[in-house]
Amino acid sequence: MNDPDEKARELRHKEQQLRKREQEIRLRELEAEIERSVPENITRKYEKEDNNTQKSKLELWRRKIIAISQFTGLAIVALVALRVASWLGTAVMVGAIAFIGYKILFQDKNPKN
Repeated sequence: MNDPDEKARELRHKEQQLRKREQEIRLRELEAEIERSVPENITRKYEKEDNNTQKSKLELWRRKIIAISQFTGLAIVALVALRVASWLGTAVMVGAIAFIGYKILFQDKNPKN
């Protein structure tokens, strides 16, 4: 009777060892996959150039002048658009008041046939 229990216990032990080896192999495969997917140099410290040459200063000033001119241009366009909208709004209001005044004061209330 002891012989079948011993065989079953040995079989369970071998199954556990096999599962353990499979898990170790899978773990090594996952580690290898992670190592392949992650680049070696993830980040690099920004190194500012020490040589402040005349060319780099001119380039910096050129960028600043372009940005300032773009902002100024947009501000001028916005102001002109605001003025035009104001003039058009005033013209529409004056026209509407004139039309209402004409209808009230000058148009005949009883048209003649």
